Amino acid sequence: MHQAYLELNGVRTKVSTWGKWVEESTKDTEDIVIIITGNPGISGFYDLFAETINEKLGYPVWCLGHAGHDLPKEPITLPKFNDHKELYGLKGQIQHKVLSYLCFLLIFFEKYVPINTRVHLIGHSIGCYMILELLEHPSIKDKVSDVHLLFPTIEHMAETKNGKFLTTFIKPIVWLIVFVSWIFTILPNIIQFILIYAYMTFTGISIEEHFKNVKAIVNPGVLRRVFFLAFEELDQVKERNNEVIKSNINKLKLYYGKNDGWAPASFCDRIKIDIPNINAQVSSYDHTFVLKRNVEVGNIVSDWIKAKQ
Repeated sequence: MHQAYLELNGVRTKVSTWGKWVEESTKDTEDIVIIITGNPGISGFYDLFAETINEKLGYPVWCLGHAGHDLPKEPITLPKFNDHKELYGLKGQIQHKVLSYLCFLLIFFEKYVPINTRVHLIGHSIGCYMILELLEHPSIKDKVSDVHLLFPTIEHMAETKNGKFLTTFIKPIVWLIVFVSWIFTILPNIIQFILIYAYMTFTGISIEEHFKNVKAIVNPGVLRRVFFLAFEELDQVKERNNEVIKSNINKLKLYYGKNDGWAPASFCDRIKIDIPNINAQVSSYDHTFVLKRNVEVGNIVSDWIKAKQ
């Protein structure tokens, strides 16, 4: 695995790769897999998922998080949240991905990648919405072989169970949550470790796999950006983009959760009615599969990509 912070849309952003790094020669590369994360967009949550796909398919896998969700170490700094909120909102994140793809796909393809290279896109949660927006750009669409949307939050987020809960109970106390996270950061390291360890043990989240990722979220700056993006999602993700879905119908695979509070099974039924030939199914896995089911879902997606060849 190779990790680095690259400047995309004016923000240093963490990029993780398995196989070839984005700037390495890829003359012999026929396929590349690119993952767009959900929210929080901390790419470390997807490490085992990406590694599973890389090992099973043998393709280079790139995982691109969201601006400001992974914090680089000094001397690298990020634009201040209060002065540059547009960079961290939904449209800013989409523009951020457009520029990153123009960097990692368009420019990279022009310089290094053979014209017959196939790009396989994987989106999770709000990453699926971003991918649909990206597919409206011909320079990206033409390079994409297939698209796999996992637990896609692509319509009416505010109407979902989790959307209502976030709006009603969490939004009024975001300031308190951020303040408590600040208190947490000034506690002795041993106390921080005990609290995170206890939480992860109670919830069954792998400590070995995700301790650093969970700790990274409990940062006031990160939480502010995570919540800011989340509330923009609730405000802006309304009508499903049926036009772009229909124009890419042969490339798309949608994977919903049986008990998903963000992308419920009823949304799968609804899209099948609206677009009868859509490839969509309901899974028994959870929306937050990256916490406990990275390998299982990674194997499933790998099989889908193989089937598209």
